[in-house]
Amino acid sequence: MRRSKYLALGLLALVSFVGPFVEALVTGSVEPYGKWELGETFVGLALIFWWYHIDKAEHGYRAGPLMNGGMLLAAIVAMPVYFIRSRGWKRGALATVVALGVFAVLLGLGEVAEWLGKKTGPALGG
Repeated sequence: MRRSKYLALGLLALVSFVGPFVEALVTGSVEPYGKWELGETFVGLALIFWWYHIDKAEHGYRAGPLMNGGMLLAAIVAMPVYFIRSRGWKRGALATVVALGVFAVLLGLGEVAEWLGKKTGPALGG
C-alpha cells in the first residue's frame, strides 16, 4: 500500500479526533449537525476522496463520473460498489468489511475525543 494512502487515513483519524475534542473544549459540548461537524465532514470527504484516487491508481481502476460523484455524495453506498468492481466479489467484500471497521474506529475516536474535551474543558477553566 502506498504511503500516501496511510497518510490520508491517518489524517482522517486526526480530523475525527481533533474536531470533536476542540469543539467540546471550546463550546462545552458537541452539537450534532452543527457548524463544527459540517467542517469536519467536508475535510473528511476530501480525505476519503484523496484515498480513493490513490487506491484507484494502485488497482488500475478507471472510474467514470458517476462513481467519482457517488464517492463524493454518497460514499457509504459508492465505496462497497467500488471495492467489488475494483477487486472482485471476494476481495471487494473483504475490503468493505475492513472499511466498516475503519469507520467504526473513526466513530470511536470521535466519541472518545468528545468525552475528553468535556472532561478537559472544566479543568482548563473552560
